Amino acid sequence: MATDSRHSPETYGLIVGAGSGIRFGRSKAFFTWQGEPLIASAARPFLRSSRIDGIVLVVRTEDLAAAQELAATFPKPTLVVQGGASRSASVRQGLAVLPERVRRVAIHDAARPRVSQRLLARLLEAGGPCVIPCLPLHDALHRDPASGGGSVPRDGIWRVQTPQVFDRDLLERAHLGEPEAADDGELAMRLGAPVTYVDGEEENIKVTTPDDLARLGRGSLGMRVGHGFDVHRLETGHRLVVAGVEIPAERGAVGHSDADVVCHALMDALLGAAGLPDIGHYFPPGDPAYAGADSVKLLRQVVATLRAEGLRVGNADCTIVLERPKVGPHRDRMRAILAEALGVESGAVSVKATTAEGLGPLGSGDGVAAWAVATLYDV
Repeated sequence: MATDSRHSPETYGLIVGAGSGIRFGRSKAFFTWQGEPLIASAARPFLRSSRIDGIVLVVRTEDLAAAQELAATFPKPTLVVQGGASRSASVRQGLAVLPERVRRVAIHDAARPRVSQRLLARLLEAGGPCVIPCLPLHDALHRDPASGGGSVPRDGIWRVQTPQVFDRDLLERAHLGEPEAADDGELAMRLGAPVTYVDGEEENIKVTTPDDLARLGRGSLGMRVGHGFDVHRLETGHRLVVAGVEIPAERGAVGHSDADVVCHALMDALLGAAGLPDIGHYFPPGDPAYAGADSVKLLRQVVATLRAEGLRVGNADCTIVLERPKVGPHRDRMRAILAEALGVESGAVSVKATTAEGLGPLGSGDGVAAWAVATLYDV
């Protein structure tokens, strides 16, 4: 867990993910979605926001080790604490470990992995001791016949979301006596605190049942697809580096960097999906800074650029055209290297190889080529 000396007072995000997930069928916080745990996706906008100074992850006892590992990868100070028997109790556990200098707290459910940075900024900019995102209710409401039946007027009824932003002193007063509530806004209102409502977002879906996972694929998050291609001449006296693996060969690829054809094609696919310039813009071929450069490191830089744009990798599919030597024995290692650079699981990366059946320069063994397709998701 990281610490640093930042300005005071500070604002922390408190991500609550200690529930058992009864309706979901299992705990949700560390359920893998788009290559990472839901709690990591939920924390992403907090990590990017210049207004958030640190994070607290509140998790089940069984998830403490995994949460510590995750926290170690975060670029901001991150504390991990064991949750309580209820949501309200878990929030109190998180409050108890906040540094004294923290004066505002943004509480968010780990089961809402698609909160946008725009919504978080809107909440933080709104001001006031209690700020809550909400949405209008469009569906008609009926009471259960066992409760008397009949319709319920929906005027003045809103759907409430998280994150919810509070002054720390209000939040601590609201939790005195260990009360229970559906959310912290309810506790603040019991004290008569003024509430500022801001527009929520339909895409800020809470995962409650397995059916909600299908809904996560819709809305403005969307999927962006990019395609990349690269080719290099093969000559003696050069290394043959493919997808981060140096393969023993009589001839290697000629290029300004290490001429890793897969990484180059994949970088262009990623940048294309993001609508950004190609790799020549970011790593000019005549720039001495990139002479002999490790293309996997360049790939990591591209991924960092995408994250700064509010995008992350979904999956990657790469096809190599190489007459010889065989790529198959190195495929698993290639997938692992690419997955690590992309920040996804190995299962989200495919590396395939074929030959050109003796046709043209590729078929004669004079070159190596690669095609790559990649998907990105907005955060």
